[in-house]
Amino acid sequence: MSLQPGAQFAGYIVRAPLGRGGSSDVYLVDDPARSGRAVLKILDHPTTDLSSARRQFRHEFEIADTLHHPNVVEMLEFGEFRDQPWMTYTYREGEPGSGLLPRRHEEIDLARMLPALAGIAAGLDYIHQHNVVHLDVKPHNILIGPQGTEAVLTDFGIAHRLSDDSPLAGPDGLVPVSLPYAAPEVLRGKPVSPATDQYSLACAVVEFFTGRPPFPLPTQFAIADAHLWAIPPDVSWRRRWIPHAVDSILNKALAKDPDARYDSCAEPIRLITRVLRGMEPPKHR
Repeated sequence: MSLQPGAQFAGYIVRAPLGRGGSSDVYLVDDPARSGRAVLKILDHPTTDLSSARRQFRHEFEIADTLHHPNVVEMLEFGEFRDQPWMTYTYREGEPGSGLLPRRHEEIDLARMLPALAGIAAGLDYIHQHNVVHLDVKPHNILIGPQGTEAVLTDFGIAHRLSDDSPLAGPDGLVPVSLPYAAPEVLRGKPVSPATDQYSLACAVVEFFTGRPPFPLPTQFAIADAHLWAIPPDVSWRRRWIPHAVDSILNKALAKDPDARYDSCAEPIRLITRVLRGMEPPKHR
């Protein structure tokens, strides 16, 4: 399904396409009822079981709709139009974190990135206090505003209520996680917790600082095996200007044992910010 600018859908007017997920199309739209802009996400007919996809789509909206925090996506409406499930959420200025990853000879904008990470950590701690784990924290699911402070956590497609005893795995027995950011307990089929999101956030931090996740290996098996057994690489080895203290902080957040990690997502980000305060990455010529 592809809507062109000016097209109408469920009372919304399409301004521009914003992207496409695994089974959905996303558009920037005018919302006449609110006299403003919104983001419209439409479930496309997937190749997998349609009823299962519909349940998962509604699940995403229902979990995120209970959450209200400046650093968490704000849901607006859910419905069906011409047999197409859709949802809308508040439009925020910014760009996906995946578009800000540094290339080989580029350095990050610490003045923008550190506030963004602090905001996302605050949003994660908030949802954890409300009995929800995100389970898909990665740069692509982080929207970063111009100043960094407007960072927003998006895409609750596989989020899980800690009070829910249902298994994370789908009908095929696989857990729908993003492997480069998957915590060991998820891969082992163990219970998840707020520490699970902390591990994924730490993986994202490594990628934001270096351009690559902790284990950029050639096969899914190798990546999974590294999450389970390998010692995380030092970010100071990939970026020589980063102090070794950051390695120690990230290694704790990336501990194989969830109980060995920090007590909150905010704590490691606060410690990293303290270490890097006032620093400026060297300029490459």
